[in-house]
Amino acid sequence: MLDILKALLPSICVGLLFWYVFRNIVRADRNEREQVDKYYSEIDVSEVDDNPRTDVKMTATKTSDYEKSEHGKGNAPRSHG
Repeated sequence: MLDILKALLPSICVGLLFWYVFRNIVRADRNEREQVDKYYSEIDVSEVDDNPRTDVKMTATKTSDYEKSEHGKGNAPRSHG
């Protein structure tokens, strides 16, 4: 039984390392997207506030332009080739 554990231990360790690295990559990507969306929404609001001649009113949206694109989570047409 100890021989089996010795044989599987390197594979288990590499698998855990792989999982840990990719989990952190996905979390970092999610946090970066949230910060970018926040940044662009602040720029949009500040541009409207700085220009008193505009009658554009900012409205909150739940989907970003990225999510609406074919790479995001939106309903853009996808090819199934």
